[in-house]
Amino acid sequence: MTDHNPARSAASGDTATTSRPNAMQADQTGHATPPLTWFLVGKTHADAEPQQFAVVTQPFRIGRSCDNELCIPDSTVSGHHAELVFADQSIFVRDLDSTNGTLLNGRALKVLTELRCGDILHFGAAMYTLHRATSQPTCDTVATDVIDDALAQAQFEKLIGKPAVRPWFQPIVSLADGAHLGYEVLGRSQLMGLETPEKMFRIAAQRSSSAELSRVCRSEGLRLAQAFDDDFQFYLNTDPSELETRELLDSLTSLRDEFPDLRIVLEVHESGVTSTTYLRALQRHLKDLGVGLAYDDFGAGQARLMELAEVPPDVLKFDVKLIQGLPHASAQHRRTIESLVRIVRELDVVPLAEGVERQIEADICRDLGFELVQGYLFGRPQPVKRWLENRATSRA
Repeated sequence: MTDHNPARSAASGDTATTSRPNAMQADQTGHATPPLTWFLVGKTHADAEPQQFAVVTQPFRIGRSCDNELCIPDSTVSGHHAELVFADQSIFVRDLDSTNGTLLNGRALKVLTELRCGDILHFGAAMYTLHRATSQPTCDTVATDVIDDALAQAQFEKLIGKPAVRPWFQPIVSLADGAHLGYEVLGRSQLMGLETPEKMFRIAAQRSSSAELSRVCRSEGLRLAQAFDDDFQFYLNTDPSELETRELLDSLTSLRDEFPDLRIVLEVHESGVTSTTYLRALQRHLKDLGVGLAYDDFGAGQARLMELAEVPPDVLKFDVKLIQGLPHASAQHRRTIESLVRIVRELDVVPLAEGVERQIEADICRDLGFELVQGYLFGRPQPVKRWLENRATSRA
């Protein structure tokens, strides 16, 4: 999400006030007209489809009463709940002393506050997103990406609460004999606008719910993983917002209590933790729980060899960009990767090559000393049911 200006006091909780916007030039109806078209996207009823409401008057009032520019017939919305006002090309929101308050990106409004495109507003329990266009939209035309985004926002609570996360599994394979040793758990859903991890976590970030979504993905992944009848390892991802927090440790303890018999490996991005002290604490906690540790995307940014040496994980996943370039890499480049793999193995860490899509890449990785591999060549992410069917067919 776009960084917010610290001056936007409602988001920061400050008590400073913002000066009242200047009145704008009136149109033929006597209403002030913004130089840019702003509009809210949301649902007036829980079962309704998302709609677009152009903000074309000043003030633009929102509430349960019919005399508001946007009438929301919801019992959590006050009669005159909030209003939007303009100044030049900026737009501001003010709560009108409503019973249940107005939230901006999950935080309660205290004063008149400037808004930005993509902001999420809650009027009571009713949620709307703010968007902007450079020309006046017609009543029949709504930008597809805006509606998709609004629909995704509206369904996010279902994704978390039901939950509607449907994890898929991608195999992790031994280069020595091709055996499936484990699976990485990857979040998916069938909800419109929330089908992929990228979409889910983009909306989650806008709502400050990335850590919560990450916990749900891990829990649902292990719940479905119980269907596998072999002793696989299951690699679970973390979100950067969770790292260096006590909440992550507590959630892992709860996860182990819920799934005491599953073999678990926790993936942490190699650049996501800045403190080796926290890494040590995390590693100790994982060992107490019988959970493995993997550093993900090694080499995607700065390869932090110091942390690798001081707090060696069980598995090190080399980034896809390093692997897919190997067939055309220089001899010097290959020797560098081979040296890194040798250092990793000397630390008693298992090197894993990510993103292997061609046999030539797999052959090179084997020659360079990689032990594990993951990628489309060995299997795309699929639902657990599909993997069980494939395994039953192969055994028949």
